[in-house]
Amino acid sequence: MPAYRTTASVLRLRSGPGTDHRIIGRLPRGTLLQALQGPTGGWLRVNADLLDGELTGWVSADHVEPLDPVQVLVEPPWLAVARAEMGVHEYTGSRHNPRIVQYHQATSLHASDDETPWCSSFVNWCMLQATVPGTGSALARSWARWGVHLPQPRLGCITVFRRQVPGNPAAGHVAFFLEQIGNRIHVLGGNQGNRVCIGNYPSADLIDHRWHA
Repeated sequence: MPAYRTTASVLRLRSGPGTDHRIIGRLPRGTLLQALQGPTGGWLRVNADLLDGELTGWVSADHVEPLDPVQVLVEPPWLAVARAEMGVHEYTGSRHNPRIVQYHQATSLHASDDETPWCSSFVNWCMLQATVPGTGSALARSWARWGVHLPQPRLGCITVFRRQVPGNPAAGHVAFFLEQIGNRIHVLGGNQGNRVCIGNYPSADLIDHRWHA
């Protein structure tokens, strides 16, 4: 079956081919789809591959892109975990998002708030859900010593960046590689604008791409 990936930030999955049909799901950007029927009048009937199972419905063909079959086969399981977390965000005020606190429990720091930097906590948590050991550290740059170096990035690999923070030369950021466009590296990660989302960073700030040993 042809494979697709959603390109809209949130794509509505409908019960039929048209906007007059009810919404049965909302798919975050990057959700993998297997086409079952169509395009029919600009709509595709698809299976949506989600963390907790599959949903079948119709999506607008204007907001999906075809995937190379090889790319589908090599997408690592932890990337599917990360995609399902998209939209998780910090709470304003004195409350803390319990989901982010849960991410922190995957590291030795065990922070109990959503204000402590959590990009490494998110990556560690995603890896553990996929039964792959992470670094167990809340430090983003700990991932620069994890696994093995990749001469060329691959979908879902761990990507580590340096950050320019006065007084903190060890500052960094870590996320999952999606693609590079020009001199910008697009990644899916946590604590990007205080949420789990897709962001992009200058390739000049790249420290390394890593893969599990």
